[in-house]
Amino acid sequence: MTNAHPVDQLAQVRADIAALKTREDELRGEVSRLIGDGSLVEGDLFVAKQDLTTRKGGLDEKALRAAGIDTDLYRKPDAVVITIRTTLRTAMAA
Repeated sequence: MTNAHPVDQLAQVRADIAALKTREDELRGEVSRLIGDGSLVEGDLFVAKQDLTTRKGGLDEKALRAAGIDTDLYRKPDAVVITIRTTLRTAMAA
């Protein structure tokens, strides 16, 4: 697809990434089952180790506001995000 238009390449790469993420999730589940209660499992080239970590939950903004706390005073600045969406041409014509 090297001669394809950059828009077409972008859409294809995104489709490829989605398929790879799906496969990654499948393999992650399989490896986790193989590890079971142990700490690691070995392949021919790699070793997989599984660790359990915990992260703090988010803040309940509604509860804070109900307690009279202005959550906007403690917000970090807004971030500007540029999003490029690709749509198949035939879908646009419909």
